[in-house]
Amino acid sequence: TEYDPDTAVKIELNGSSAQASGGGVRISGSTITVAEEGVYLISGTLEDGMLMVDAPDTAKLQLVFERADITSSASAPLYIKEADKVFVTLVGENSLSNGGGFANVDENNIDGAVFSKQDLTFNGAGSLTVTSPAGHGIVCKDNLVFTGGSFDIAAASHAIDANDSVRIKDASITAQAGKDGIHAENSDDSEKGFVYIASGSLQIESEGDGISAGAYLYAADGTVKILAGG
Repeated sequence: TEYDPDTAVKIELNGSSAQASGGGVRISGSTITVAEEGVYLISGTLEDGMLMVDAPDTAKLQLVFERADITSSASAPLYIKEADKVFVTLVGENSLSNGGGFANVDENNIDGAVFSKQDLTFNGAGSLTVTSPAGHGIVCKDNLVFTGGSFDIAAASHAIDANDSVRIKDASITAQAGKDGIHAENSDDSEKGFVYIASGSLQIESEGDGISAGAYLYAADGTVKILAGG
């Protein structure tokens, strides 16, 4: 969770565009692409755009959200296409919202307000509100980890969806889902698609399952409250 604000690349969101204080960032209209390993400090409001990570597959990145608000009318406001690992550190109140549709931007079928093809970890002491009226809330095609922070997720489909695993420690998650609250499933590897809760607080209201784990669910500690099946 630690970072040096003096050396981090600052990305200031300014309504319809953005400004960056250093290298490793490409800005094209309202699409901001982070293309190199490093620490990036994101703040401000992007009214209709996308923050994308498209870095080398060996790159480890830390995105520090410091009171950032990103809305995308027709895709994911946070899209992690390529990297090794991405850490999202939350400072203050932050929000990521989809406007109600998902248009194709490349070969990937983006269907969540947060869509990650790589390992993704959320940490920090801040909060994140995720709104997805037409799809999933947070989608990760690898391992999805929560090790801190407060999350309020509302989604038409799964609130949290991962292929390999969902791992939770010291995080507070409130989820409202049109399908499952947490869904982990891997059709290629029977040992993956698991949910591990080390500690924290979960409050889930779902039309489908509260927690659906294809491999197994292991809850070591924490508080879990579920209202499932509508």
